[in-house]
Amino acid sequence: MSQSDRLSKKTNLMALGFYTLLALAVTWPLVLHLHDRVPGFFKADNYEYLWKMWWFKHAVLDLRQTPLVAPDIFYPMGFSLAHAELTPLHTVLGMPLTAILGEVVTYNVFALLSFVLSGWATFLLVKDLTDQPWAALLAGTLFVLVPYHTVRYGGILPQLSIEGIPIFFLGIERWARTRRLPWILLAALGFLVAAWATFYYALGILLLGPLYLLVRLRTIPKGRDQWLQLGLLALLIGLILVPAAIPYWQLSQEISLEISLAEVDFWSASPTDYLVPPALHPLWGTWVRQNLLSVPDEFDQIALEFVLGLGFIAILFATYGARHGRRSVTLAFIALAVAALVLSFGPRLHFGRHPVTLPAPEVLVERFHQVMNSIGRLSPAGETYQELEENGITIPLPALFLRWFLPPLLGLRAWNRFAVFFSLAITVLAGIGYATWLRREVTSKSAGSSRRIWSSGLIVMALAVFELWPGSIPLQKIEARTVDTWLARQPGQFTIMELPVLSALSAQQMLYTRYHMKRTAFAYGTYFPDWYRQSFPELQECPKASCLQRLREWEVRYVLLNQEAEDPRGRLELELDRSTDLEYVIELDAIRVYRLLPEP
Repeated sequence: MSQSDRLSKKTNLMALGFYTLLALAVTWPLVLHLHDRVPGFFKADNYEYLWKMWWFKHAVLDLRQTPLVAPDIFYPMGFSLAHAELTPLHTVLGMPLTAILGEVVTYNVFALLSFVLSGWATFLLVKDLTDQPWAALLAGTLFVLVPYHTVRYGGILPQLSIEGIPIFFLGIERWARTRRLPWILLAALGFLVAAWATFYYALGILLLGPLYLLVRLRTIPKGRDQWLQLGLLALLIGLILVPAAIPYWQLSQEISLEISLAEVDFWSASPTDYLVPPALHPLWGTWVRQNLLSVPDEFDQIALEFVLGLGFIAILFATYGARHGRRSVTLAFIALAVAALVLSFGPRLHFGRHPVTLPAPEVLVERFHQVMNSIGRLSPAGETYQELEENGITIPLPALFLRWFLPPLLGLRAWNRFAVFFSLAITVLAGIGYATWLRREVTSKSAGSSRRIWSSGLIVMALAVFELWPGSIPLQKIEARTVDTWLARQPGQFTIMELPVLSALSAQQMLYTRYHMKRTAFAYGTYFPDWYRQSFPELQECPKASCLQRLREWEVRYVLLNQEAEDPRGRLELELDRSTDLEYVIELDAIRVYRLLPEP
């Protein structure tokens, strides 16, 4: 090994150590609570993914049954885990670690690794492109600290795991330069990690990866070996996708997995989301979320989905890199950034949370709607534009036509998650820009350039970390509710129902089943809540006779009332107390327990 190779290896290992320390600092004090807490702004999706990790291990190793269906949840129908994210990266590949350390520690290990591996893979990518360690270190730091990532650290494990994306592009970039087979395998590994974390990232790579490669190469690959290697990559991608997609295909035979166009439109990004200051910052973050994201006060938690600003440092150096960097590379990342940005805007253009609407004569507006509805009806999706019609002309975007002409995308809800690909492209361009700036403005114009590179690197890194610092993200304690412990002590197996229904259909309910181990007549997921309410409207009428009869059919023994989730203006508690079919049993930490009496 040559001296330069040894120096490069040492630099890479030092960078790995840096991102490990950065991960510990950003997530502090998580390392002190690996066994009893998980990150989260709320008790929500983090509880759901904890349960899934536990359930896969419990089903496979303890019950020796398929983990894809939980028969005692949503009893008596059973719960297919394809109702929401399967996230096999954490449930399947993480199962050995879950079996040894438990689901809480495993969850936290994955959370920490998302910072370490994402930063390091981005570092290696930019170091390959620039041969400038400080530029690479800056790019990796920017990528792991972008608000898209730190927000998802606060409770959304699948989207938190962004490390597969830079690994994929690292493999593709190295293959583009060397045309060697090992880098195809590295790209496939990156796709595996990304796709098995969430289908959003699988789709993003499938749509944006070929675009990046085509622009990067500036021509269609030539030669038999190159096509064989790309064919191998396509084959591996197919083998990775199929087992993860089968459960969703099976579920689609039973229920519709389509997300309404109006809901998709709501969960789309706006150009303004990228222009606001980083909205988790301890100094100005609260003000930004409350005043610049156009989200109603009563839904302040939803504002986190639209925290996408990348910060001044990233935009400044990315602009410099786009203008002065090596064109064969920068053009590819510019194309990646533009395509990802446009896709993140969803089916039509917004300003804030409001659609951009151009005033026009009524006849012209009607004609526009007729054309859009005709295209939608003739598309494979067979969907109209009616849900997005306004008193003016709106601006449809590519995501709408992708949805219409690729029907599997009808189940995709949050196009704003394409922001992660935009974030990667901008942070890589920022690394290229910083390296170019050092070369043009520092090393070429002054003596003692090594000292100036170090001082400039420390200053720019400090500014970048300060600007993107997310503050202290809360940790949620993992423990059973008092009522769960009480239920676990009750003899025999039986079904429980929680009211109001909105409380029953919440993510944390999934983890509670892990403690009481009783059947539940409810669950949580992406696709079924509306279907659940439509199929069993009587559940909204409890404790009327029709509701209680349904609960008896499901072998419900106890009805739980979550007083904290009850509408203050409602009368549910009073009606439950007055019902002659229910017997009050006990109240445990704002949960009132009633026994459902046998039918007279």
